[in-house]
Amino acid sequence: MATAAAFDTYRFIQNLMKSGFTEQQAETLAYEQVNLLNSNLTTTQDLEVLRLATAAKIEESRAATDAKLEELRLATAKEIADSQAATEAKIEELRLATAKEIADSRAATDAKIEELRHATAKDIADSRAATDAKIAESQAATEAKIEEMRLATAKDIAESRAAMEAKIEEMRLATAKDIAESRAAMEAKIAESQAATDAKIAEYQAATDAKIAALDTKLTEFRIATDARTAAIQADLEKYRISTEAKIEELRHSTEAKIQSAKYDLVKWIYPALVAQLGLYIALTKLL
Repeated sequence: MATAAAFDTYRFIQNLMKSGFTEQQAETLAYEQVNLLNSNLTTTQDLEVLRLATAAKIEESRAATDAKLEELRLATAKEIADSQAATEAKIEELRLATAKEIADSRAATDAKIEELRHATAKDIADSRAATDAKIAESQAATEAKIEEMRLATAKDIAESRAAMEAKIEEMRLATAKDIAESRAAMEAKIAESQAATDAKIAEYQAATDAKIAALDTKLTEFRIATDARTAAIQADLEKYRISTEAKIEELRHSTEAKIQSAKYDLVKWIYPALVAQLGLYIALTKLL
């Protein structure tokens, strides 16, 4: 039977600690082993007691290991749940902020379009009213001039007729010629006045059409700019959505990697302890 001097207590304790035992557990087992080797009164009953004590310590170590594993599993599950909840909260916050920004932009755009539509309608109505007023004023002035010319012509005709009544036969041909010339001059004046009125009406109509065309051009330019801005906002939102999905996927892979690493570390920590416990149990069994 080996003696205490031949038993390397330090190496035995270090091997047990490397296998997962605490320092106190390793020292206790070493001292028990030394006592077992140094005892000259070792009996089968003592070995059974030592085996039971060792089995109890192994079971205690296994229970502690299981408790640590369960604690680590619960902590890992809580960390994953907290991370997922935080991620979902950030995604929901981003979605609400994006929806509000789109709604505000759309409302502002609609308000500007409605304001421009009212302003354009008012400008067109004002321009049309001014044009109608100028046309009516010009037409009234033309009719007044025509009436004035008609009255003057009627007076001239009356005077001429009174003079011609004295010399009807003598002046008949001359009177007819004068009447024809006066009628031609009057028609020429009427035609000239009508042409001037038509030219002014055409000028006002062209100016009105040009103003309406300019307003239509501005409205088209504003609509194109609004569509471009909306498209840019939608493109930015799509880029942000893709970036968010990439970050979520990266977080998921990182979480899975951490879980896998934790499992691997647990296996690395448990396996040597189990091997050491099995070796100790086999050694004790051989001693028995």
